[in-house]
Amino acid sequence: MKGWVYIISNPAMPDLIKVGYSTKDPELRARELNSTGAPHAYIVEYEMLIEDPFQIEQQTHKALTCFRENREWFRCSCEEAIATIQRVAGGRAINEAFKRADRERAEKIRKDQEKAELRVKIVNEQINKQELAVEAKYKDIFAVQFSANPFWPYWIASSIGVLVLIALVSPKTSESVGVISAGIFGAVIAFFAREFHDSKRKESPQYKALQQEKEAKLKEARTEIILACAKRGCPNRLRFDVDMVRSSGNGTWTCPKCETENNPFERLLNQ
Repeated sequence: MKGWVYIISNPAMPDLIKVGYSTKDPELRARELNSTGAPHAYIVEYEMLIEDPFQIEQQTHKALTCFRENREWFRCSCEEAIATIQRVAGGRAINEAFKRADRERAEKIRKDQEKAELRVKIVNEQINKQELAVEAKYKDIFAVQFSANPFWPYWIASSIGVLVLIALVSPKTSESVGVISAGIFGAVIAFFAREFHDSKRKESPQYKALQQEKEAKLKEARTEIILACAKRGCPNRLRFDVDMVRSSGNGTWTCPKCETENNPFERLLNQ
């Protein structure tokens, strides 16, 4: 169903705007609000005709949560709200009208928001890659240094012990029953014995030290973007604060070794 997503303001509330939806002309909605006895007339700042306006309105409200004053009222500029509506609509608008809002300013804000979203997405992807690399590296290290003990030595030793015990306690037990019983109970004992030994190894100082080393590397992977210098042949690896790269796509930093300028966002974008 077609309808409008609109932005309405009122001079009595200079810092607030209303983001709503209607299946009828927003100007009619403004007139309805004017009949509530407001000291100043409600003004339509912007309107967009689109399919399923309620869904667009709800998604816009969610995106503007940090500006919400009460229900459909938000403490932000019309242009910030317009940029958000446009991003949510994603090019599905049938028509839009800038009644009083600044089209050029809204367009600039929308582009800045899209760039910020792209920065966050790319940085998060890089963090995920770094975390996976750390996990894979230490998985191999743990596998080499603390590989799981094979089950069969525990099983054989436990089965022999159970078989001897059966022979001592119940010498009349047939050989076949004794062997089967020893195999079954020996497997149970072997399972718990191996689990006990593995748990003890994980309590060892060496295991704990390696686990702490892994956690430190994961923390580093989550807080820093680690990239090789842009200059070919330079062995230096540069570290950039995650929040810094998320917040700025234009910053450049000089490699202390070769003095080459590096833009981490551009580097990630072109990977």
